[in-house]
Amino acid sequence: MNYLILGSSGFIGSNLVKKMTNSEDTVRLFDRHSNKMEVGHSTRTFISGEFGSEYDFDQLTEGIDVVFHLISTTVPASTVSLKKEIEDNVLGTIKLLDACVKNKVKKIVFISSGGTVYGKGAGIPFLETDETNPINSYGIQKLAIEKYIQLYYHLYNLDYRIIRLANPFGPGQNPNGGQGVVTAFCYKMIQNEPITIYGDGNVVRDYIYIDDAIDGILRIAQYEGENKIFNLGSDKGYSIREIVAFIEKVADKKFQICYEEARNVDVPYNVLNTGRYMEIAQTKKMTSILDGIEKLLSYFSSL
Repeated sequence: MNYLILGSSGFIGSNLVKKMTNSEDTVRLFDRHSNKMEVGHSTRTFISGEFGSEYDFDQLTEGIDVVFHLISTTVPASTVSLKKEIEDNVLGTIKLLDACVKNKVKKIVFISSGGTVYGKGAGIPFLETDETNPINSYGIQKLAIEKYIQLYYHLYNLDYRIIRLANPFGPGQNPNGGQGVVTAFCYKMIQNEPITIYGDGNVVRDYIYIDDAIDGILRIAQYEGENKIFNLGSDKGYSIREIVAFIEKVADKKFQICYEEARNVDVPYNVLNTGRYMEIAQTKKMTSILDGIEKLLSYFSSL
């Protein structure tokens, strides 16, 4: 199989590349910059580029069977121009889809946002069939891309899998990148730096360790059943206050905490019902939040 990974140098992309070790597969990597892991592997080629509506995806997708679309040029709390975000993310993806159809790509696997596409909800884990009412531009763009991917399946039979991912954390995530509260807080614990909590710290999120996330992405990509949209998370929710307490427990040390006003882009509760994924994962056991935090603290301590 010939794969294309868009966003190969990012947190999810770099961990995905590590798992794609089948010598019979070729993997084409695309990002703004390369990393050491991508250099010198006989079945991998790296292409540097800026994802967006100005990029020509025709050559990039030529000869490709499966595209992993991991790129987003914004984050949930972004204050970047909406016009620029839409041009880069939504229009860029439409141009990618056109190239996929032209080059007869078999499947596109899109990493959506389980944390933003559903919106506020009713305080119970979200199903894939629940209404989607995002309250920030990031979630709206993710949902728009989902809809265009579904449209291209309807019009051109371009197969797809949409993965609504919870909040991944673990080694390789940028602790200063604006996403990933568990990673950011673990890093600050090791660095003896204060942390910032927005609001009262009672917002609840679903966290998934990076190894489990990558395993799930690959399982869903290979799945050939009728379901095409999957939640991927831990099926458990923890408040920011609980995350802080877990890190303090594992590190046996207290944080210095700064509180700031709540942000209106943050939903109060977001946990994903992963029953659909578990049907194909079967006996797959997830890394617990405490075990994941312990691994992450150990990783930062070793740097």
